[in-house]
Amino acid sequence: MRTCRRYYLDRMLSQFEFYGDVIDIGGKKNNKRGKFVPPLKKVKSWKYVNIDETTHPDYLCSGDAICVENDSFDIAIITEVLEHIENPSDFIKEAKRVLKPEGIVLITMPLLYPVYDDPDDLQRWTYKKLELELISNGFEINVVKPMGSTFAVIFDLLHVSIGKASKNKGALKNRIISKYIFPFFSRICLLLDKKYYYKSQWITTGYFLVGKNIKKGFLNDGQDTYSF
Repeated sequence: MRTCRRYYLDRMLSQFEFYGDVIDIGGKKNNKRGKFVPPLKKVKSWKYVNIDETTHPDYLCSGDAICVENDSFDIAIITEVLEHIENPSDFIKEAKRVLKPEGIVLITMPLLYPVYDDPDDLQRWTYKKLELELISNGFEINVVKPMGSTFAVIFDLLHVSIGKASKNKGALKNRIISKYIFPFFSRICLLLDKKYYYKSQWITTGYFLVGKNIKKGFLNDGQDTYSF
């Protein structure tokens, strides 16, 4: 069963209009998570960057040193990656380098979400920090969307807590809760989340950002770009 955060991530990726040449930095060609399926028929190419060779990436390297030429891609994706990186700004800089002028970077990062090692969980950034990092690295902010609100956060905390507990004492009881009760509970939480979505200004599982690669000297201050 998916977390609410994964539900929002899959939905937002599915609604995004991909085109041209796409590079998925930190993405997995194999052993994917979630239900999002890259729209390969709508793009020219979809390349993966990963240090894990078991995922069969197109470029087996770190996301801060990708072995491709400048201005090679139309869209760069960095989803659920920056929280695991010691120096996230280096990944953003590298995304700018490989993007064509006016190319698009798509970033997601959790905020109020349980710690998860993949292999390490190092930080959480607010939308303002993410915005400042993008602007300082030569991007214009087009979209900032919170990924769920209060009830999504509550569900995901309980979901992960029960999941971890199922490996210890009371494992059978927790597996029953996870299998039979949580699917129903998740639908309720998503309905309540929709009704009280305005609370996502203060409480959210994380953020979905879209930035445009622009020339230095034409940066704006990122104001009036939010989609709360």
